[in-house]
Amino acid sequence: NMLSKKFFFSIIIFFLSLNPAYADNLKDAVLMKTTDKNAVCNNGEQSTFVLSKSNSKNWFVYFQGGGVASNPDQYKNRAQHHKKPKNKNELLSYPITMDFKDKNYNILIIPYCTSDLHVGSHINVIDGQDVYYHGRYIVKNIFDMMNESFAASENLIFAGYSAGAIALGLNSDLIAQYKNSKVIVDSFWLDAESRRLRDEWTSGPWPKIVQFLYGNKLPKHCNNNWQSCFAQKSKFQDMGIDDVFPIWNIGDAYMIGDLDKNKKAIKDDIKHYNAGFSIDAVKLNADGFGIGHVITANELYTRKFNGISLRELIHNWMTKSNQTSLVLY
Repeated sequence: NMLSKKFFFSIIIFFLSLNPAYADNLKDAVLMKTTDKNAVCNNGEQSTFVLSKSNSKNWFVYFQGGGVASNPDQYKNRAQHHKKPKNKNELLSYPITMDFKDKNYNILIIPYCTSDLHVGSHINVIDGQDVYYHGRYIVKNIFDMMNESFAASENLIFAGYSAGAIALGLNSDLIAQYKNSKVIVDSFWLDAESRRLRDEWTSGPWPKIVQFLYGNKLPKHCNNNWQSCFAQKSKFQDMGIDDVFPIWNIGDAYMIGDLDKNKKAIKDDIKHYNAGFSIDAVKLNADGFGIGHVITANELYTRKFNGISLRELIHNWMTKSNQTSLVLY
């Protein structure tokens, strides 16, 4: 049926690796190693993260995206650079991180090397080899290492794109430790219609996907319900995170359901937050890492739509001034 076709299309697209063209690396950025012995990439090597310090108490934390591997074949077909730590020649920079660096924020980028949406905590055995789905260990270890700085911050913003956007919901319990946390969710937002249909995925390949990704070890705050823990209004409300900027465009391959209902639900969410960005990406030819998918990590971040860019909207949202949302449909 049509729903099944949309489901499998979404899953196939979701497995595609994202390979953005990085701008010049952040000046003075250093590559740090995690300290927890469990905070390792798929290949078992200690994970790394990127840190660029500024002379302020403002922090911008960015979760890298890059697909997912939910069975052995998908893992084996996954690009090698998604399975191992970043090295000193791969200090990452994106338009949004460069923007926040210009705003004198400390920048912390959490690379993605675990194929599990940054939240696994178990081991899969593939072709007789241990493969570490340890994203949650990495995130928790980095938060522990940075806890003093995060707790003392004046402005603390967590953001992520695609798989990194989902990670914001899955790790929202860690984010919620800090009362001044703000969240920017780029290109995976569960509007009410998308959530309604995903709640119906209780049979077929779905249980095996969840088992492979998490081994029944989701964080406690997820209550063993994967989709309830994705980035969405109800999740952030439950966690007491009120300052949220959702980015969710018509045309994104992961949006499912009745399009009119999607549009209404997205408009309701953006109205609730008085913040957000949603356009008809097909009509406006907004091709990021797919039509409408990912805006903060590529040139679409500074492109003007109806006279204003996402960069400007986010600045206004942070400073509580002028226009803070854009819906174009």
